[in-house]
Amino acid sequence: MWSSKTILVFLAAFTLVQGSMRFHFTLDFHVQQPPNASDTIDKTIIVENDRISMVDNEGATTKAPMTQWTDQDQYNQDALLKVTDTRRSVQQLNTELSPLVGRSTDLARRIKQSMRYVNEVDANLDDLSNFGQLVELLKKFVILVDNLRDPNNLGGIRSLEYVLLKLALEKYDLLNKRQEIGEYLERAESAWRRYQNTQVVVLDNST
Repeated sequence: MWSSKTILVFLAAFTLVQGSMRFHFTLDFHVQQPPNASDTIDKTIIVENDRISMVDNEGATTKAPMTQWTDQDQYNQDALLKVTDTRRSVQQLNTELSPLVGRSTDLARRIKQSMRYVNEVDANLDDLSNFGQLVELLKKFVILVDNLRDPNNLGGIRSLEYVLLKLALEKYDLLNKRQEIGEYLERAESAWRRYQNTQVVVLDNST
């Protein structure tokens, strides 16, 4: 539970319009975040004419709730760097193994998957500022690497395809990047859940 320091409610005005009550009020609160957090929330919520906005008391910037989260800028930047880095590494693997696809249908199938990932990143270049889209691309990278390193059903770990892919994955450090990105996605999800726990929930009870 949060430990409340001060809560001030100001009822500025209300009017009766066509049988419905319209409120304009400001709620100032200065409370501690959950026990595992060290920062203090110090914001003002403004509700006016069915619109909700949130203002940081330390500055003049108005933010709509649930559109921004504590570490958004840092996570956006990190995610963008990781997407571009994974795209570059996968493309390097494609370039090296593509000349060999004609000798193996299994290798051709896997290279087709890796080329699809590169194409999907390229297709979303205009939307790479969207954190949700970046996360989806990173999740697909994790799935791709898992598929590439999985031995085929016929030759297993002794097959030529498995050996070639293993060497290429190690050469371009894709296995380590897969591990790093998997951990990053867990941290990002945890940060998002912590942010959600600090938000005010607005319920629409209209019928």
